[in-house]
Amino acid sequence: MSTARLSIVIPTKNEANYIDRTLAQFVDWLDRYALEIIVSDANSTDGTAEIVRGYATRYGSRYFRLVQAEGKQNIAIGRNLGAAAATGDILFHMDADVYIPKKQRFFEDVFRTFEKPDVVAATVPLRIYPEETRLSDRFYHVFMNMVIRLSFLAGVYLAKGECQLVRRRVFEQIGGYNEKIVAGEDCNLFFRLSKEGHIAYLWRLRVQHSPRRFRQYGYLGISWIYLREGLSLLFLRRSYAKEWTPVR
Repeated sequence: MSTARLSIVIPTKNEANYIDRTLAQFVDWLDRYALEIIVSDANSTDGTAEIVRGYATRYGSRYFRLVQAEGKQNIAIGRNLGAAAATGDILFHMDADVYIPKKQRFFEDVFRTFEKPDVVAATVPLRIYPEETRLSDRFYHVFMNMVIRLSFLAGVYLAKGECQLVRRRVFEQIGGYNEKIVAGEDCNLFFRLSKEGHIAYLWRLRVQHSPRRFRQYGYLGISWIYLREGLSLLFLRRSYAKEWTPVR
């Protein structure tokens, strides 16, 4: 099997409404940037796996692969399972609803950043899909991205799982995501990675995602969930939530 330059790892659980568009965005860039896309599926029942298999059949398993594990799993387990199948030097952990609006600039800036040997990870600001954006979405995401940026300066690293770029060697060296953490595995990973080298915040780039979770819980509700989980990880070293409820 050929070695990829960048391995995109996407955990899924009943993501048939989003995964087709998410995978399709990479088709024209597979050879240009030596990409591979690995979908780590947690026993979906809505056709997600069939969509991924369709891409593997059409474009080849060199570019699109589906991995599945038996039994119940959380998102950390899913991300690690996908990473274990990766061949790229850089892992791009993202969610099933993430869209990259300016791909050439994104990939070129990412590769340029990882040319620096001290860089072990990177992330970018987050936005809502333009066609679904409300004024409240704009305000919240400006605030959220500012908090994330400031957390890097403070050495806390409140990175979001929608976009986590990691040097695979270092990811494996620290044992990947902590599979005992139900929620907040993304921040925990970046905090541990910060002990191994520099984490870059690529503020000129963007990725977009669905507002589905914000629509269900509201911004106050989701802020409380994030704060609760953050404090639990900080002081109790474990997730407050016993299970992370998916929003589809």
